[in-house]
Amino acid sequence: SSDLLPIWGSPGEPSMIGLVLAGGQSRRFGVDKATYALPGHPANVVSAVKRLLPLCEQVIVVANPANQRQIQALVGDRATVILDPEPFLGEGPVAGILAACQSGAKELLLSPCDYPNLTTQSMRVLAGQPMRYLQVAGKNHYTLAHFQTDQETVQAWLSGGQRRLQDFLKGALHCQPLVINADPKEFTNYNQRSSV
Repeated sequence: SSDLLPIWGSPGEPSMIGLVLAGGQSRRFGVDKATYALPGHPANVVSAVKRLLPLCEQVIVVANPANQRQIQALVGDRATVILDPEPFLGEGPVAGILAACQSGAKELLLSPCDYPNLTTQSMRVLAGQPMRYLQVAGKNHYTLAHFQTDQETVQAWLSGGQRRLQDFLKGALHCQPLVINADPKEFTNYNQRSSV
């Protein structure tokens, strides 16, 4: 199916890898957000993987030591589950990007696991636009990004003591916002169970 063809990249280069960020501590949420399932929905991480599968050659999920086994059981062979690399375990999304690069990824389509209303169609628009992060209704969504990078670039950034994803995307990679006209509800991330 044409849905499975690489969207961006030259022939012979590795195709786009989907990267699901599922290693957060979920402190405000109270339980693990990645493995949480809204009523009538699969677990958040399963939804995130399913959204990326039609667009990517492979999907990688960055987990944490506490949820890694449960996530692996949930996603089965649909995704590869990895941890942040030492010494950056638990250091945030950029550490997850480093882990993916250490697995050989160069072109990444980044997605969080806590946007349960996000559609594959919105991710498809992003997949067609390199070096971008989504902007909807004036709000930047840095965890929804499409870019190329390499292990050396990410390692140097983290080794410099910098951790914020938005600074990495804009400062190290010079990504620009991709403004899309979509329902802002699709881009609601749930940080507290009371908001679900």
